[in-house]
Amino acid sequence: MNFDGIISLLIACIELVYIINAFIFGKKNSINKFTIAILVLLFGYQFFEFLICFVGLQNQIIIYLAMVDITLLPPLGLYSSLLFAGKLKNYHKLIFIPAFFFIILYGFLIGELAVTKCTVLYASYHYPLGNLYATFYYLPIIGSMIILNKKWGFESDPKKKMLTRTYFFGFAFTFIPSMIFALFFPTFVQAVESLLCKMAFVLATFLFIFIIKNKE
Repeated sequence: MNFDGIISLLIACIELVYIINAFIFGKKNSINKFTIAILVLLFGYQFFEFLICFVGLQNQIIIYLAMVDITLLPPLGLYSSLLFAGKLKNYHKLIFIPAFFFIILYGFLIGELAVTKCTVLYASYHYPLGNLYATFYYLPIIGSMIILNKKWGFESDPKKKMLTRTYFFGFAFTFIPSMIFALFFPTFVQAVESLLCKMAFVLATFLFIFIIKNKE
């Protein structure tokens, strides 16, 4: 029996539970809404990967939707970090421009999108401008960690400091190990989008805790 993509289904189910409970028990403030949106995107990618690898829907439309999903994650993470840190300005909406560039570009080049490998744990893809895409992908994540780390350092209120620590640890415990793995394991680089989203289950868990505790 084919078990490719089954881990994606497991993670998607847990993240869906997080989303439902966040809607029910989390306070409906702006930062929580953006944080829930991140959870929805994380769930969405895992579900798409399940459809691609387990169900076998490897057509360009499904692959494109999966790429759209993960492409929106880094700028949304940066935007929500700026909002949480009280640094958000109107012009910060411009951080979504690179994401929209790749979404439009891959829409025109949808025929070049392909799944090159499916396993129980991950999927790997072929898509144009991979190196440029990777640069775009990591820069907002690094920016988010810097912003949250600074807020953590300057925060004096114990409750807000705890919330900041929770938000920061979600990003740090997900992406710092992934950057280390990328340096030493070629397989990780070849399937970085998929494996990164698997590791982002750690981020999803911390963000869910943040939503439940953020009552302001």
